[in-house]
Amino acid sequence: MTFLDAASQHPLLPTFALIALTYLSCLGAVLAAQLAWRGRTAYWLAVLGAFLFLLGALWGRGFLSGASFTFVSVGIVLAVFAVALDLIFGPPFSQPGAEIR
Repeated sequence: MTFLDAASQHPLLPTFALIALTYLSCLGAVLAAQLAWRGRTAYWLAVLGAFLFLLGALWGRGFLSGASFTFVSVGIVLAVFAVALDLIFGPPFSQPGAEIR
């Protein structure tokens, strides 16, 4: 019996994996919203990406079966793009000991 056979016999494993994935996605969305609210506007894209990721992951099996992969992929791309935009165009990091007097 392989691991995939065990997963098909016991649906609790994929259910717990989906619960953990949903929790981590929501946690990332909350952290991105906090950063966006504090002035880093690029992270609003990450909030939108997390929403689209959750939309595709949770509703993908029943309602959006054809577009599930698209929503999940666009969500991941938006989140990565938001972090990249913040790293490129965001405010510079202050270095310790380099205070303006």
